[in-house]
Amino acid sequence: MRVVIIGAGIGGLTLAQALRTAGIDAVVHDRDPRADATGGYRLHLDDEACTILRRALPPAAYDTLVTHSPHRSAHRGITFADHRLRTLATTTFPFAEEMLFVGRVPLRVALTHGLDDAIRWDSEFVRHETHLDGTVTAHFADGSTDHGDLLVGADGATSRVTAALAGRPMSSPIGIGGIAGRTPLAAEIRDLLPHRLRIGSILAVGPGGTSAFVTMNDAVPALGTPTVVEEPAVYWGVNVPLDRLPHAREIGADAALRAAGGLLRGWAPAMRAVVSGADPAGVGTFRYHACDPGAHLTPWPSGTVTGLGDAVHAMPPTGGRAAATAVRDANLLATHLADAAKGVTTVPLAVHEYERGLHAYAPDAVRVSMIPIVWQLRLANPVMGGLGRLATAIAAPVAALRS
Repeated sequence: MRVVIIGAGIGGLTLAQALRTAGIDAVVHDRDPRADATGGYRLHLDDEACTILRRALPPAAYDTLVTHSPHRSAHRGITFADHRLRTLATTTFPFAEEMLFVGRVPLRVALTHGLDDAIRWDSEFVRHETHLDGTVTAHFADGSTDHGDLLVGADGATSRVTAALAGRPMSSPIGIGGIAGRTPLAAEIRDLLPHRLRIGSILAVGPGGTSAFVTMNDAVPALGTPTVVEEPAVYWGVNVPLDRLPHAREIGADAALRAAGGLLRGWAPAMRAVVSGADPAGVGTFRYHACDPGAHLTPWPSGTVTGLGDAVHAMPPTGGRAAATAVRDANLLATHLADAAKGVTTVPLAVHEYERGLHAYAPDAVRVSMIPIVWQLRLANPVMGGLGRLATAIAAPVAALRS
């Protein structure tokens, strides 16, 4: 069996690792030039996702992730605050045997461990075609092709693979754009930060429907760690209705950083200092998408093409569930494909069982991830009221989903 995976994100690489472990041939195509050519928020991986990654990765690669993640005592929950960073509510995460809160770059690099011969960088997927013998061919922008028994779209919220399957995009823009960055944890920045940031993250909402998410990594990787080293830093994201940031994808990093600073006028000095101290090279812009969690997630006949992660059930980062859910998808699909490789079932039937299984957990992750976005859009008007209700409304569901 040969599996062609489109997208070397967290889900696609986890799938490749799991398939390799099961003795199944897998190849990954991605349009990025290399694994560290990415940005974005730090990612939360829950107990189940950690168990999957520990099983799929070589021990040294997984241990690398642990060195990049703060101890769970340093990430106990989320503080919900106003734009002056005054606490509105707090939520504490239930105890878990294991939890990782790690940057996208070290996670992605770790997931490429041992896959050098299986990843095709600078490879942009264009279309696919299925054949009467049950195989599938993927076509790429440079004119090349790849052939396999299964094609998996792990190419994100604007997936070309699943859009072709469904005959339409599987997600829609939700009216919110984001600017995210990384700020070195210099002494002058550290002195300004509230103590709450040392034991968790902060989600603040301000005038005009602007919100900010802030988290800190004060962990120092062990000497000799064989991966990208993340120095102590503050990771932040500023989210705003798209009518206040109409060209979120097109503006460059310097302009994005200036825009983020402008959006935070009147905010707490600590928040403004964090953004102004960021390295423009690490700033990225995003337009958030989400699927309809009440709709059928895979509205196509199960066969030799499928998808996982945001390609199937896109969600904004506000619930901290997208990466963990993609890891869970990859594990579920790999488990069923292992049965097909043993002759217990066929590839289409394995895919059918996988697609059916998604509905047991993915819709809830999307719903909870959307709660802060819904409130942010409600508050995107001149009459600022109800922040206390916002904090109460989002704290309990976010905590419940992590249990």
